Amino acid sequence: MTRRASLAAALAAAWLVVPARAGAVCAPAASGIFPASGIAGTSVVATISGSALDGGVLSVLGDPGLTATLQSSAPATLTVRLDLDAAAVPGERLIFVDTPGGSTGVSFTINAAGGPVVDGVSPALIATQGIPLDVMVTGANLGAVTPASFTVSGAGVSVTSVTPSPDGTMLTLEFTVDAAADLGTHAVTLAVPTGSVVLQLYVQRPPPTITAVHPAAGDVGATSSLTLTGTNLSGAALVITGSGIAVSDAATPDDSTLTATLTIGSGVSPSSEPRLLIVTTESGQTTSEFFVVAPGVPTVTGIEPGAGEPNGTPVAVILHGLHLTGLVGVTTPPGDLTLQNVTPVDDETIRLDVVVAPAAATSTDHVLTVTTAAGSTPATFRVIPAGSPFVGAVRPPFGNRGSTFTIFLQGVNLSLVVPGSGVSVSGDPKVHLSNAAAVDARTVRATMGIDATAAAGFRDVTVQLTNTKTFTKASGFRVNVPGQVPQITDVSPNVVPPGATTAMTVTGSNFAGGAVVVTGPGATVTNTVVDPSGTLITFDLTLVPDAPAENRAVIVVTENGTARCGIASNPSPPTFVPAKLAKTGALFTVAGTGFRLFTFEFSVNELFTPGLRTVAFADADGSLTLSRLQAFAVERAFRERTRGFVRVRAVTPTNRIGVSAAQALRR
Repeated sequence: MTRRASLAAALAAAWLVVPARAGAVCAPAASGIFPASGIAGTSVVATISGSALDGGVLSVLGDPGLTATLQSSAPATLTVRLDLDAAAVPGERLIFVDTPGGSTGVSFTINAAGGPVVDGVSPALIATQGIPLDVMVTGANLGAVTPASFTVSGAGVSVTSVTPSPDGTMLTLEFTVDAAADLGTHAVTLAVPTGSVVLQLYVQRPPPTITAVHPAAGDVGATSSLTLTGTNLSGAALVITGSGIAVSDAATPDDSTLTATLTIGSGVSPSSEPRLLIVTTESGQTTSEFFVVAPGVPTVTGIEPGAGEPNGTPVAVILHGLHLTGLVGVTTPPGDLTLQNVTPVDDETIRLDVVVAPAAATSTDHVLTVTTAAGSTPATFRVIPAGSPFVGAVRPPFGNRGSTFTIFLQGVNLSLVVPGSGVSVSGDPKVHLSNAAAVDARTVRATMGIDATAAAGFRDVTVQLTNTKTFTKASGFRVNVPGQVPQITDVSPNVVPPGATTAMTVTGSNFAGGAVVVTGPGATVTNTVVDPSGTLITFDLTLVPDAPAENRAVIVVTENGTARCGIASNPSPPTFVPAKLAKTGALFTVAGTGFRLFTFEFSVNELFTPGLRTVAFADADGSLTLSRLQAFAVERAFRERTRGFVRVRAVTPTNRIGVSAAQALRR
């Protein structure tokens, strides 16, 4: 892999998540409630977090004894009052938020006095495959918690370290997340003799990386078959900055490959400044460069490294570009530089050694001329003082106001960059650089944050070493004013079944040049079409048959930002095996796996209307044997009728509900 390819692997753009526009009919998605547990006989004010929650109506599934009252409503949070009856049976309840866009649920547990209370978890329970997750839990009665107190649904996630505070008000947890851990939502259950708590943890894949782009340049008016290689590319969307280039047929045949077709308009002008290819998954974004060049004319788009010291030692140099086949030679005026071992690799690459004479003048640029049968093109090589830093390229070379991302400086002698503060830019202080660190002797990374009110235009970029030496690349970075970010007003349908392909429609605005990502495991997006008006996107969404029932998001990506709107998938109905008679000792079971909480409902008819004629019994293991009191309650609901109906509502680890068909039951 070339150094340029290695650098491209880490080029990360801002992961800008723009909330769906107010009024959008998106499926709600609740990510958690805190406090997540409470003590019977008390009242608590809790916050439900998520998206598209505004306008929700609350309901409770499970044993009686929990009353939920909505106090305030916003798209990302609901404030609710929870009254826990003193006589409530300890155990888990599901609080559901029902909106015009659908339903979503969170787990809340009632414990007896002395039971565990979880008030909050920081950071959020979002884990990445292959990376441990450390969190701090706050609450009460947590002093007896150990790793053995935790169980996690699904595969690949476990709690391996627990450190409670002496007073039992805090826990430090370490989750070990396998590189092949199940993606999506996991139920994390904390159980001790005095009670339990259920939390939700979401596992996502690592962010995408790009290690190579082929071709990395294209002719004006041409159509290029593009292949990006890297890691964690499955399901990725691809867009390109600027106008005049259309991306189509983007696909990820495997996790390390993204293919697409680039159609470059005949009116596009060649430029020495690259376009950015922006690759997006639910886990983040990364960028790589693509150059537009004149047809048939040799063009050098980059040189690495672009500098060397006057010590007579050969510097291995790679020239990147397009139309470099048919090489006649690479030359430079006689004097300070000697070019050796010139080797054409392919149409985009030439390798050579550059020897700088010991007496060569420093801080001097030299022109290397690449000549083919079709013409010639220049590249610049700089002679620098021994040990002095040099920056040949800043990647990405531009960014939008209001964004935060990682930049990389490519050059030589960069290993001694001042940690943290060794990269700076000229101009107003509204462009912030931090976290500077050397990747290796030729690469420095830093975090750039551009204020939404920063002045547009070019900035000089300066790198400073611990030995006080510096280098400034004039006009090395440009602040752009972004265009209109996308906005979503509707996604239809907002409930999609697993094991099928569903035609999807997204309406909104500012979709031009956009692409689509759907979050969650087992989802594939194909046949994306953006209407010329930029107000409509259609695509096909395929969920694999075993895709988990999840709250998902449709993310529209453009060069200016992203917008998201929720959708959901529900589980298949549970396999229900009821008894034939409603009597003491009658057994009702749910066969199979994939559910963790059950409510068996008995009613006089198939409507299961809440009230006196419907009774429900919660169960944790999917097996209900009617007690004498339960059998009496069923008889009272059926009244004088000789038969009624029974069904089961089963909750997945993701808090989605599967409902069995109603079945007749005799008294």
